[in-house]
Amino acid sequence: METYKRHVEKLLKILTDKNLKAALVFNPANIFYFTGTDAPSATLIFEDSRVVSISSRLEYLRAVEEHLIGEVYAFSRATEVAEYEKIIQGDLYESIKKLLEGMTPERIGVVGGSADLRQKLTEKIGPGFQDLSREVSLLRRQKDLDELERIKSAIRIGEYAMSKALNALEKGVTEYEVVAEVLYAIHRNNATPSFDPIVAFGEHASHPHAKPSRRELQEGDVVKIDLGARVQGYCSDMTRTVIFGRVSTKQERIIRAVLRAQERAIEALRAGVKAREVHMEAYRILKEEGLHNYFNHGLGHGVGIEIHEEPYLNAETEAELLVGDIVTVEPGVYMAGYLGVRIEDMILVKEEGTELLTYFPKDYII
Repeated sequence: METYKRHVEKLLKILTDKNLKAALVFNPANIFYFTGTDAPSATLIFEDSRVVSISSRLEYLRAVEEHLIGEVYAFSRATEVAEYEKIIQGDLYESIKKLLEGMTPERIGVVGGSADLRQKLTEKIGPGFQDLSREVSLLRRQKDLDELERIKSAIRIGEYAMSKALNALEKGVTEYEVVAEVLYAIHRNNATPSFDPIVAFGEHASHPHAKPSRRELQEGDVVKIDLGARVQGYCSDMTRTVIFGRVSTKQERIIRAVLRAQERAIEALRAGVKAREVHMEAYRILKEEGLHNYFNHGLGHGVGIEIHEEPYLNAETEAELLVGDIVTVEPGVYMAGYLGVRIEDMILVKEEGTELLTYFPKDYII
């Protein structure tokens, strides 16, 4: 509970600085950040520290059982409801309007929400809401010790799942079967996958986000495995690429180049550095190797409540790395019909330097 209180206190300071009376929070990850549950449809945080979440009746019981701060109501037009339900009559927007009664939109901040949702808010309540999405994104980037411990737990479970996946590699095994080993290992440790695991053999690994198939493992195949776990709402993400059996000179050259690109990028990762520059360090190494044309995605991304969140490390971003950021560094080379190589680790940005959070070996021959 203390974690969520601290998050609410940080938002209250933003409200005070901007002379606002309340914040209206949308999107599951943002709602979880302040309440400990992603079940509600919206959460209202008032200047007097009150926290009120509103959910559909469908998600009401889950929201009540999971929330760690504030009150929970359900919105509904129904008049006959269960005795334990606390109902606000109306749809979501009418319920929000009732809770914000007496406040003008100019004194209310909004966090997240689609363009359509915001348009409906304007139609129901009026124009003038202040957008606080950027401010909350910056809060979420700077992980505290409790968040870091959850992420480290997710990483350890992910590493265990990776070991099980690699142990399952034998001639004739299918991608589906290895994915099953990954999922079992994660669930067996009381966690959930942070995304659908990627297991891809040979030419199939050239798809950066390959979907598992009946493809059977053969001698000399490159094997790309990308997986992550979620623990108490926080994610991990890791990729390893190995070669099963015979290794060709070309395969080894590509893997060594990707490893070198990753090492150089991690060395460049520091608080205050432009995220774009870290991406470009990896790109320059791959260019030296003549492989840059096969590097078709950004170098990495933030990880926290969501598997992909700010900051993003790519060629277009203007973001600057901050203390408390946890990011992936994952250069890749993908050659259609031949192979795909990606090596991914998670890094914490600290006051002085960085901390490598993933310890799993990078041996590439099985």
